Amino acid sequence: MSPPSTDATETTGPWEGGFAGLPDLGGGVVAIASELPEAGTGSLVSYSGGVFERRFWTVGPPVPLIIEILSPEALKPIRDQLAAQLQGPGSGLDDIPLRAFLETVRLYLSPDTSDRFNTAVFGSIAEPNPGEYLGQVSWPGDVVGTVQASADGILAQTHLAHLDAGNLVPLRKADIRSLVRALQAATVNSQWQQVLSYAEQAVLPAEETGKRKVNPTKRVSRQPLFR
Repeated sequence: MSPPSTDATETTGPWEGGFAGLPDLGGGVVAIASELPEAGTGSLVSYSGGVFERRFWTVGPPVPLIIEILSPEALKPIRDQLAAQLQGPGSGLDDIPLRAFLETVRLYLSPDTSDRFNTAVFGSIAEPNPGEYLGQVSWPGDVVGTVQASADGILAQTHLAHLDAGNLVPLRKADIRSLVRALQAATVNSQWQQVLSYAEQAVLPAEETGKRKVNPTKRVSRQPLFR
């Protein structure tokens, strides 16, 4: 059976939700699934590690045929479908994972600045490739992590110090704004200043940044974005 079109966002049945995780806290997933109009096909949407993914599968044991990373715009119709379902008279399904997924989407799409980097301490930083920076970050309570910044975007991973590090994943806009605010308030070297420049470009409209390009060898002067 050929894979269903990735343009198919409307499902024919209610969404069902669930959780999955690893005993060592190495990762966790909140997911929802439903049937698609094409007979014998379904869609599973999951959130893990800062990324929303959609998988299309056929009947029987779910076998991913297509896996795509969902953009904020692609998430919105799914959010609306799920919200409409939860406002209905009740589907008979456990709504706790459904509400958890809906809240995850709400926070992910929120334009507000998060508090993720409020107490961050910015440590050593390197430039493994021209124009790409990899910096170490720590927090009170034995939380550590890594931030990677380049013209292509801002990625990060954070974890408890006694556990293994996860993969670097793109930061949502609310977390990038938190990184911007924290770097503006910190005393950091020129490489962290370049991370700040990349982060600003990632969250500011093009007209506000002047579509400026970052020169990785030059410190950029700026006015604070967040007070």
